Amino acid sequence: MKLASVLRILFFYLLSVVLATALGSLVQTQFNLLFLQEMDVVIDLPTRMTTSWHDLRGFTPIFVIMVAATLLLALPLAEALGRIFKPWRWLLYFLAGAGGIWVAFMLANYLLPMPTFIAATRVTAGLLCMMLAVGAGSWLFGRLTKPKARRGLRVLG
Repeated sequence: MKLASVLRILFFYLLSVVLATALGSLVQTQFNLLFLQEMDVVIDLPTRMTTSWHDLRGFTPIFVIMVAATLLLALPLAEALGRIFKPWRWLLYFLAGAGGIWVAFMLANYLLPMPTFIAATRVTAGLLCMMLAVGAGSWLFGRLTKPKARRGLRVLG
């Protein structure tokens, strides 16, 4: 494999990790703010924006490790299955990321002493939205690395 190809794939991987992490961080923030609103705390738009920015800087460094490890394991699996089930390649990438982060959350919640590592995952809607965020990053990688369709008559291979 050429160095340019490896660097291209590495760039797409990092881009996918950044997207999934940023989306997941924003989802986590919004669910935390929702939990506060359920306790009758009034949260205006400037507070919501400031909190989102704060969490992007504060929560992201922790979450990026979790997402990077998840995608490092999930993307090769999606690629292998995508070669077999070509029409479903996009869905397999999405599900690999979403399912992979679910496993990571369950593992973290089991191993860490606190009741729940990421508060948003305490409720089903929060867990699903976090899975959607990482699934989107995983899907992006699959989309960016999609093989070009071969056209024309193929003779001898």
